Amino acid sequence: MTDLTLILDRIGKKLVEDVAPKLQGDYAHGHAVMIGLINVMAAEMWDGAADRLQNEIVGLRHLLSAGGAAPDVAPSPSLKISDLSTERDELARNLIILQTRLEARPEDPEAKLLLTKIWAHLLQTAVARMPSPPAFGEATD
Repeated sequence: MTDLTLILDRIGKKLVEDVAPKLQGDYAHGHAVMIGLINVMAAEMWDGAADRLQNEIVGLRHLLSAGGAAPDVAPSPSLKISDLSTERDELARNLIILQTRLEARPEDPEAKLLLTKIWAHLLQTAVARMPSPPAFGEATD
């Protein structure tokens, strides 16, 4: 865990486990729990962001190459999330163009196969971006 991940995770768990149960009223309790859960999920997402982006970039480059559409997109100059996001976004725009071309060839088995791989990649990346539900104890009254 990075320092930020650790901080967000601890704040979130502290709010859910220690602060919220002591608050009066459903409104205050509910908001404290929601803020806590958001912190825990943000910690998880932050910790894996660069890895997820790098995996997406590799997958996008592979798909574009398989479709004969290797783009002229420079690799990220750093591992900063903003740089990786810029590279991924440009590759994604190129993938949309390739996907549009492939969908215009509904009878072509090679186009169908690559479209299947593209949709599998999109599904995989969507699943990878979903935060895990935090594991907290049972609520008490």
